[in-house]
Parts: sequence; structure tokens; C-alpha cells
Amino acid sequence: MSQRILILSHDNKIGDAIVMTGLFRPLRAHWPDCEIGVLCGASNAALYRHHPEVKWLHVSSSRNVFARLWASLKARMVRYDMVVHFGLDLANPSVQLVLNTVNAKQRFLFLEHPTKPLPNDEVMAGDWGYSTHGKAQHYSARHLHFLHTLGAKPGPYQYDIRLGQHTAAVTKPTDKDLLMVINSQSSAANKSFSLPWLQQFVHAVYVKYPHIHMHLLSASPALEKSMHAMFDIQSDRVTVSPFVPTVTPALAMIQHADLVVSPDTYAVHAASAWNKPVIALYEPSVLSVDSWEPLSDTYAQIVAPAGQAVSQIDVSEVMTALAQLLATPNSRQRVLLK
Repeated sequence: MSQRILILSHDNKIGDAIVMTGLFRPLRAHWPDCEIGVLCGASNAALYRHHPEVKWLHVSSSRNVFARLWASLKARMVRYDMVVHFGLDLANPSVQLVLNTVNAKQRFLFLEHPTKPLPNDEVMAGDWGYSTHGKAQHYSARHLHFLHTLGAKPGPYQYDIRLGQHTAAVTKPTDKDLLMVINSQSSAANKSFSLPWLQQFVHAVYVKYPHIHMHLLSASPALEKSMHAMFDIQSDRVTVSPFVPTVTPALAMIQHADLVVSPDTYAVHAASAWNKPVIALYEPSVLSVDSWEPLSDTYAQIVAPAGQAVSQIDVSEVMTALAQLLATPNSRQRVLLK
């Protein structure tokens, strides 16, 4: 009888979902007859909807506890043999609700359940948190460990985004031109590019690299409007994407990019999925520079000085990293600014 496996992705995080996509093919390679389901959110469902290895998709329409309960009840009806939760937030009542409601025969967890451990829980203990004294493990180490726990022998972990039939409109006048996709927004203001910083960076690239065309991703209607007004005079080489309430068009643009510039967020991991050169900027308090390191062959990580936001990183530092990236493919660098 085939194993029915439920993957929890109900936190609705797009970056985490991109990492999760690398799990499906090695899982099916190990158990060809297994059937995979995902319990996800409305935003990160785009990463699973067109994946050929995902049979069931249980979408929670919001972060509301009742929406998650309803999605969990639908998952329960499948009668899963195992449920896998890659997070370390088992003390969260919402996570406990989902696990209890799904009622799979066995739970695969990365911490012991804090209130109701079960005798047949498979607890994959390890140093999964962010290290304050050394190099932390990459987030995908958990996914590899899960595969090894099942007896699989996967190769290097690779993200596997499937977008269905969606295509992006790409405008590059000649094959010698490069398309740079810039994502300016992250989960908080101190992790994002401010509009003045973005304007300064775009201008610097526009002047120094006439063969680079820039496409700016819009995270909101207000941002789209502001960027149109700001870069109208540079519209020959700077375009702004229309805002849409789904991540699919942005992912499609990244798929067609020659290089990507972004703060620490989903765009960095999307670039890694297609092995695009990427420059990723981090605020200094983040402990995830190791855990969320790009997997691309060519990248630069730039970490802001202590006490400063991403937008306080001098544009000249990013331009230096860009020059290095263009001159030396297959190079990886991390710059800790002081």
C-alpha cells in the first residue's frame, strides 16, 4: 500500500515553500508509489499548485484559526500515514491544532512535542536553530535529514519551482544585454530597500552599465505607483511590474532574469532555484545568513553594519559586489560591513 505523506506549509511563507519544492522529487524517487499532500496558505499555494509530484493541496484561505482548522479537516479526510512539520514552533497553538486535527498515523518533527508527545513520533533532533557561536546549518538540512531518516539517499538539494503555463514578458533588445530583476521589499522596513536607496542604486546601474535592463517587482499598488513616477525618465531601460496578488508573475520574471538583487526574502531563494546570480542584502541582527544562504553558483551576501538597516548599506558596496559578480562567474562572497 502506498504511503500518504502530508507536508505542513500552512505558515504561508513563500521562501520556505520554495525550499520545500526540493523535497518532492527525491521523495518520489525513494518511494515511487507514495502520494504527497501539502497543507499551505493562500500565498504560497502557487509553489505547489502546478507541481506534478503533489497530489492533494489543502489551502487555508487565511491565517485565521478557523481557516486553518477547515483546511486541516479536509486533510484529515485523506487519512495520511505521516505528517511532516519542518518548523521549530511546536509550542504555537495553531501548529498544535493543525497536527491534532490532521490526525496522521505518524508525525515527523524536528523537536519533541512540548505538550502531547506520541509514542510513535519520529523526532529528528539536531542543532536546527540559529547558531550564535558558529556556522548555522542551512534550512534545507532539515529536508535532507528527513529524507535520510526515511532511508533515501538524495544528491545535492535543489529547489524545484513549477509555474504551470505562466510566462513573463521579457524585454531585452539584444542577446548581449542583461536583465536584472530587483525586488526591493522584505518582511519589515528595516530589511527592505527604501525608495531613496532604490533610486540611487538604479541610477548607479543605469549610468555604469548601459547593457543592463532593470525590472522592478511591485509588492503593492502604492509601491508600483511610486516607482512608475520615480523611474519614468529612465523607462528605456527600467520597467516596473504591475502589482498582482500572487507571486507567480514575480517568480516568472526571476526565472528569465540574468541576475537578481534583493533583500533577504523569497526572491533570493527563487534565484537559487534557477541558479541565477544574486546579490542579497541583510540587516545586521539577522542570524539567518547561514540558514538562508543562496544556493546559486554565483552570489554575494552583504550584511549591514551593526545597528543599521538594509537601506543604510552604501550603494557603492552593492556596486562593488555587482562588478565582482559580473567579472567572476561562479564566485561566492559574504561581506560583513562595519
